[in-house]
Amino acid sequence: MDRLPEGSGAVVIRTDFTDERAWDQLRTYMDSYAPEGLLVDVRTVDDPRNQGMTTGQLRSLVPDRAEYPYLAVADSGTFASHLAARDRTLLVVDLDEEGPGEVFRAVASSLAEIDANLSLANTDFGDYVEGVGHDGVYRGLEGM
Repeated sequence: MDRLPEGSGAVVIRTDFTDERAWDQLRTYMDSYAPEGLLVDVRTVDDPRNQGMTTGQLRSLVPDRAEYPYLAVADSGTFASHLAARDRTLLVVDLDEEGPGEVFRAVASSLAEIDANLSLANTDFGDYVEGVGHDGVYRGLEGM
């Protein structure tokens, strides 16, 4: 039962439906934000059937032909505070079947960098896990 897109590019899946306005702001930000030299094709999945899903459940929704190495999840942690869209955190989930299934939180403004580097295999998922700050959030290369 695939409910996520095939192909490549960043996929942001919503699992918390408590703040429609914050979701709209986040989606608008991700659609318009492109740091210098980076292009990212962000596809959002806004399906209420995904409410409260675990990372394991989300992994099971990924089609076999998907070429993206991770999922970004807009979960309850994403909407827990009243931050600007760029500063909201997403749960980033490793989709490598051979890996340990790691996760980390990242600010939305770092998604283009994460997508570019993981898609090109410039870095691996563990590099990002190790790069999270003292608050448990990855804030991009500038934040390291």
